[in-house]
Amino acid sequence: MKKILLFFIISIGFTNTVSAATFERAIWIPYWQKTAGASTTLANLKSVTQISPFAFELQYDGSIKNALKIEEEPWATLISEARKHKKPNAIKIYPSILSYPQTQKEKDAMYILLSQKKKRDANIKDIVDLVKKYRFDGIDIDYENKVAEIKPHFSLFLTDLASALHKQGKQLICTVEARIPPESKYATTSKSIFARVEYSNDYKIIGRVCDQVRIMAYDQAEDDALLTFQNKNSGNLYRPVADIDWVKKVITLALEDIPAKKIIIGVPTYGNKYEIVPAVGTSSTKYLRIGSMNFNYADELAKSLNIVPNRNVAGELSYVYSTSTDLNGNSLGSYKQYLVWYSDATAIADKIRLAKLYKLGGVAVFKVDGGNDPRLWEILK
Repeated sequence: MKKILLFFIISIGFTNTVSAATFERAIWIPYWQKTAGASTTLANLKSVTQISPFAFELQYDGSIKNALKIEEEPWATLISEARKHKKPNAIKIYPSILSYPQTQKEKDAMYILLSQKKKRDANIKDIVDLVKKYRFDGIDIDYENKVAEIKPHFSLFLTDLASALHKQGKQLICTVEARIPPESKYATTSKSIFARVEYSNDYKIIGRVCDQVRIMAYDQAEDDALLTFQNKNSGNLYRPVADIDWVKKVITLALEDIPAKKIIIGVPTYGNKYEIVPAVGTSSTKYLRIGSMNFNYADELAKSLNIVPNRNVAGELSYVYSTSTDLNGNSLGSYKQYLVWYSDATAIADKIRLAKLYKLGGVAVFKVDGGNDPRLWEILK
């Protein structure tokens, strides 16, 4: 009996060790900052388990543009060095293919591409050929901003692509938009509207056919009307990249359809700058987005203004400043107030703890471009 009990205890310990070792630490590296992103990653390869150069681009005739120039430097050296890492510290290479139709014409072309079997099959063949040609471990499909009507066709596409890749011993990574309950997203909308909300991504099928599902839990801003309303009533300035409470909602909803170990939660390294337009009369405070800001730029700006950023209600960093001149010293005509809100390694660490608490498959960092918090690599280890 003692021997059986001892074996059981050893087995439990071994299982926990394996589970901890398989917590994925993926990173996206954008091609528009490939030199800084690749060199930073190269110096910190021990901190990651997956690398996704971002992005190949899907054209609306079905062809795939090699915007990365994946066969050139710095990718060639980065991929070669990553492949030298063997089990149990192996690093997988899953480049991303991006589609983000914006005009109606582009959305129509995307619908035709995936709804017509011949075109869909041709796209699948091109993707599999791409993976084989460059000896990737698989591919990351990041087809965003789709119309809801495309859902069954997108599901068929992923199902067939997964099958084709698996026959080659390759994996399918699916990157999808974050989703929260309709009663949070549309807090001021009547309940009758909730039942009519439709999505382009079928989480159930995606959770079944994709080997991993990366959920982009960032770019929150006003996505959660309930949290926005609550913070407004509390007098908080509120323009989060990824509020930890919002991320909890994203994970909880996803777990209804996707196995926990397949979920890779996306975490941001960046932030945004807004002009604050004060409330006048019955109007509410407005936030006019000026643009995105990486950690280094936001941190340097704060230091130049002698400002210490605050850990805000969302668990991220933010600060407010006023000025009458632009960055070049030119007069703006009047004082304007700005809000800078961004993520850092501490905010990312909180989300890693959350992912482990929910027993998820790991995290995916968007993005590594040389401007992220340098403490990121220690956090990921």
